[in-house]
Amino acid sequence: MLQSNKISLLFVICPLVLSAFVHLWNPVGFPAFDQDEGHYMRRAMQVMQGLGPQESKATYFYPYDHPYFGQIFLAAALSIVNYPYSINPSVSSQSIEMLYLVPRVLMGILAVVDTFLVYKIADARYNRKVAFISATLFAVLPSTWFLERIIIDSIALPLLLLSILFAIYYSKSRGRTDSDHTNHDDKKLRYFLILPSGIFLGLAIFTKLPVFALIPLIIFILLNKNIINSNNNNKRTKSLDIKALGVWFLPVVLIPMIWPVYAISTGHLGDWLDGVVWQANRADRPFAPEMKTVFMMMDPVVLLLGSAGLIYSVIKKDYFILLWAFPYLILIYLLNWVYFFHIIPVIAVFCMGGTIFLLDMIQKLRNKSLIRISSLTVFGAIIISGFVSSTLLVTQNLNESNFALTASVTSYLPDKYDTIGNSSDKVTLVGPNGAFILYWIPSYIYNKNFEFKWFEGRRDYVEPPIDTKPYLMIVDWQMRQLFSGNSTKEHIKYVEQLNNNSNLFGVFHNNNAYPNITKYPYTNIRDDITGEDLHFRGIQWADRIEVKGNYPNKSLGE
Repeated sequence: MLQSNKISLLFVICPLVLSAFVHLWNPVGFPAFDQDEGHYMRRAMQVMQGLGPQESKATYFYPYDHPYFGQIFLAAALSIVNYPYSINPSVSSQSIEMLYLVPRVLMGILAVVDTFLVYKIADARYNRKVAFISATLFAVLPSTWFLERIIIDSIALPLLLLSILFAIYYSKSRGRTDSDHTNHDDKKLRYFLILPSGIFLGLAIFTKLPVFALIPLIIFILLNKNIINSNNNNKRTKSLDIKALGVWFLPVVLIPMIWPVYAISTGHLGDWLDGVVWQANRADRPFAPEMKTVFMMMDPVVLLLGSAGLIYSVIKKDYFILLWAFPYLILIYLLNWVYFFHIIPVIAVFCMGGTIFLLDMIQKLRNKSLIRISSLTVFGAIIISGFVSSTLLVTQNLNESNFALTASVTSYLPDKYDTIGNSSDKVTLVGPNGAFILYWIPSYIYNKNFEFKWFEGRRDYVEPPIDTKPYLMIVDWQMRQLFSGNSTKEHIKYVEQLNNNSNLFGVFHNNNAYPNITKYPYTNIRDDITGEDLHFRGIQWADRIEVKGNYPNKSLGE
């Protein structure tokens, strides 16, 4: 028994150690910062400063794009470590790095928790072998670097996994004890398993709305006795427990309802409806091209394993795999607005489905020695190659130049108040959409007096004239390309005029030494160099970033 417990503990610890290395070795250096991280940090800082979870249109055109739990969770977690005051920030590259490091470490810890939950779910649903392999794949495959960014998809995932796990535990308890003679206290105790499942799913939806597509999966689990190890010949009986389902369903509905109820209470129902409709109808990033780009460049193993697992689950009629993957994938396909990180909720089931497929194929060999050798060879090769690929990625430093740029921009912006409490003149910061990455730092950490107008070639977000006379500009590769293209769009011509009438304050180069970015796995970082808008979404460095302004007494920096 003691030996068995040691083996069980080893099976859990191995994927957790691998996951901790991948996600916590270099969280502030890799991956490159994404503009959405700036959005969610800005909203978390707003909550921490007591301004509530809902920002205004003055900050972002469509502030009702997502529910509130993401920023509430971030604010609560960061407040525990007295962030940012525990860092004692100054306007320097070192302080900026620390400001990013703390929330990135938090996301890395969540990724390790995800790995543990994947193990527990696969163990409860299938067996320890499936659990160990699935969790190890989840820990080391390159696509799980998606989890390291400060985005709400990564916050929603552990909540979703907890909901699934508690639902399985509830179903397991029903399979053992559901009968006319079951003790009333035992039945009552089971509600303490089903209630957390509903709460965690409600919180997951309150974090990222499309997670509601996983409701059929949880209902399937709850309504099936003996779902555990159903790949054996256990008889599965359906027994509808209306009371239990109601206990589960109540928080699933009520918790996300906080979002529209809050909008109604503040008289912004119209803005809420506009935001939800805008988010659901953006529809200019189709599913298929994005998935092709993502998996051909980033993690073809996950695509192959996931595809094989899903096809095999159809043949096996494994509804656990099917209901986890297909409703969600169909939803984001229909929404027609897909970025690579939108597949975060199904990466775990890709690993499970692929593991089951490969194990069952190997079992057909029948010779025990051959089965053992084949298992070690196949899974060993996948795990080792995944770990090597992830290691090559996480040891890269992609963000050092961003720290210097953010510190410099912050230093050029005026404080809201001088040393004797007088208000200073406000400055307008004009920059690309990717500049949202750094907006939250001068605004909420250093209390600078400015407003941000973001610039995109295809959308008019900078309406002439700007509201303040002094302005500061961040000019990246994409902006320079638009300025040199003789555009007829009024907002592009206006920003180009601002650029021509400004003085150069500083030039910043991306001096990191990169490997051959055309070869896998370094294709994961290629857009940070080329400026191509494939899956890197931030300030487009390419050759350099210019910081320019129209107010005097600023010296050139190189």
